[in-house]
Amino acid sequence: MRDMTVGIAVEAPQNWSLRGASINHLTCLLRHWTWADEAMARFERELAGGWEYDDDPQADHLFGAYYQWCALLCGFAEAALEHGFLSTSQMDTLGADLEACLPVLRACRQLLVVIPASREDQPRIGRLLRDQETVRRLRHVHRAFGEALHEERASRELDFLDTHEQ
Repeated sequence: MRDMTVGIAVEAPQNWSLRGASINHLTCLLRHWTWADEAMARFERELAGGWEYDDDPQADHLFGAYYQWCALLCGFAEAALEHGFLSTSQMDTLGADLEACLPVLRACRQLLVVIPASREDQPRIGRLLRDQETVRRLRHVHRAFGEALHEERASRELDFLDTHEQ
């Protein structure tokens, strides 16, 4: 996978998945996933409420949930790439969307956590939302991370029950 924001190849470790994560790490991932899921739900509600883009910088004000959602997804994307918490098959399915979204995710995270001296050169929500392909990709990435986390949690719960029933 090629990380276009820095121009280097980023390879996820092979044959590794959430199965190798400690219970503490999985708990942290699930906590952050819950926050990302809540931010996505807020964003979807705001978007469904009817919004028209204009050049007023205040238009971005309503979509803090979008920036929060993307910032949290950025953390998941980087963890998936750097620490390989998704399986090879999951990364194969997600790879193209993840690669295409990563620059947007990083820009949104930067906007959320760094207070700029000026609004110039900041990603504007209007430009981001006009590109429906990016929003589609973000939703795909979001679902894939959620499915992986929920599958691992369910697997561990079943393992726990099997161990205690014997």
